[in-house]
Amino acid sequence: MQSFSLTYLNYFNIKNEEEGLLEPSGLVLSHSGNSLWTVSDDTKMVFKISLTGKLKKKKSFKTSDSDLEGITLVDEDKSLLLVKEGNNELIKMLIESQEVIDRNCLEQMTGYDAVAQFFSNGKLNKGLEGIAWNPNSRTIFAMKEGSPGLLLEVSSDLKSILNHQILNADNGFYDAEVNAEDMDFSDICYDNSRDKFWIISDMAKRLFLYDWRENTVIQSSKLSYAHEGKYFEIQKPEGIAINPDKNYLYIVSDESARLYLFDIRS
Repeated sequence: MQSFSLTYLNYFNIKNEEEGLLEPSGLVLSHSGNSLWTVSDDTKMVFKISLTGKLKKKKSFKTSDSDLEGITLVDEDKSLLLVKEGNNELIKMLIESQEVIDRNCLEQMTGYDAVAQFFSNGKLNKGLEGIAWNPNSRTIFAMKEGSPGLLLEVSSDLKSILNHQILNADNGFYDAEVNAEDMDFSDICYDNSRDKFWIISDMAKRLFLYDWRENTVIQSSKLSYAHEGKYFEIQKPEGIAINPDKNYLYIVSDESARLYLFDIRS
């Protein structure tokens, strides 16, 4: 069974009031590995930032959608996938032309009947929050925030829900400081080197390494760090991305608009 160690390296301020980058939510490493993409749920922008948090204004662009919560890349055709929480919609865009080439809401997909109960009775604002692309299965993984937490496997053409798993204490998603019914999930990324998913919780301020095939959490860790001799926990962690080649993990905070850098090893 794989485990990991997490070492804090640094953080960078990424807030940009002029451009509207105030509440980063969602994160993914660029295809080149030398920058990151993020969204902010209070603006219609898709932002590109450097690995030290500097805004790449000319590479960022405006969309027609707000309420964006998650972002990932599809590697073979240089496109972005976005999550719109309000109507649980997945949106596919070409990076170069910034053209929307596909979009679909969960309720319009084949297989929605199997998961409809988890959305119809949920609390307000507990829709889709994170998204990841698995290049091995060539499928999309969309994550519901809570009430209950849910991970959905979606076909690459956005037409079908293929599978799902509830995320709760039964498969290892728990924190001693958070009631089970309050556990939430704010973002997800796929780690090709481990064939696992990294999932973060806003409420628990915790990182989980999750095995989809076995439907179990391998290990979890508090998202904390020491700075100038003091202990801190990352407040409102809302985005996660991994660079497996360098063993770097990136976390963005919605509350402080900071990009945190960790070294992660098996």
